[in-house]
Amino acid sequence: MTAPPRLILLALSTVAAMLLLAESAQAQTCRVTGISNFGTTTVDIVPNVASSATGEVSYNCSARTPFTDVRLCATIRATGSQVGPSDYTFYQTRDADSRLAWEMKEQFNRRYARDGGGSASTGGIKLYVVGGGTTTNINGTNTLTLTYLDRQQQDRVRPGTYTDTYQLVTKYLFNSGNASCEAGFGNPTGTITTSFTVTSIVPKNCQFENFQDIDFGSWGSIAAARASSTGVRQFGNVGIRCTYETPYSITIGDGQNVTGGTRRMRKGTDFLAYALFQPGCNLAWTTVSPLAGTGTIVSAINNHQVCGQLTTPLAVAPAAGTYADTVVVTATF
Repeated sequence: MTAPPRLILLALSTVAAMLLLAESAQAQTCRVTGISNFGTTTVDIVPNVASSATGEVSYNCSARTPFTDVRLCATIRATGSQVGPSDYTFYQTRDADSRLAWEMKEQFNRRYARDGGGSASTGGIKLYVVGGGTTTNINGTNTLTLTYLDRQQQDRVRPGTYTDTYQLVTKYLFNSGNASCEAGFGNPTGTITTSFTVTSIVPKNCQFENFQDIDFGSWGSIAAARASSTGVRQFGNVGIRCTYETPYSITIGDGQNVTGGTRRMRKGTDFLAYALFQPGCNLAWTTVSPLAGTGTIVSAINNHQVCGQLTTPLAVAPAAGTYADTVVVTATF
């Protein structure tokens, strides 16, 4: 008659032990008490100006029983078009065909990895009592530095406002021992997910690069005078870099010695007429006949060939010497 009650008591004791274990595990918790949204950052990508934003994430960890430390390791959860080309790169978007790449580091210069990516190493922080010992409650803050990648690692960066919201996914482990954020840990005490927003403004911009002067070389006076209309021709280059898909027009001025609409090179009191043409050497390139173009990806330059041509044949052979002129090239965008 007494056996059944003993079995019941044994079963009740087992349930009580399980409840105590569950309650002990739940007693160790961490939470994010604050995270920065980084404000609005101007990213002038064409001249490759370094751009970054700084914020911080603050944690509070507590337990019912004393602990020695808490290791917190975080990753960044990005979705769809926010996913960058590597486990440590993320995109902000303006529209379906515009993106701006960035990465984030913490105060110990470790990069935050993408949540769900293939890299275990990521950024984080270890909270512990300075000087040793144990505690039941601790706070800590980690500095976050968001850096926009340089121009050569960007592509479809249109001018405008870019804004996206991401999630900082933090795994934490109490009494972490040798666990590290570089190696990662597979059995955390818990996980916290917190949202943050990143906003930037990219100004519309263009700049000239890769200029190449026109040098007609050395010619005998009589040979130059007798040359055909296309016999003395050389080429230069005007390179331009712009924000993605930005329309522009380029004009070339008349130079320092123009007369009657004709450009001239000068040597003292002597002059030698010449003309400049757009690529193909057919369409004049002047202040009233501009070349039109559109910005390509910001990591590339649009190069435009300048065709230079002496106005030959000449009625009189030019005096010997070096002739030169300077023209002003202007881009409007």
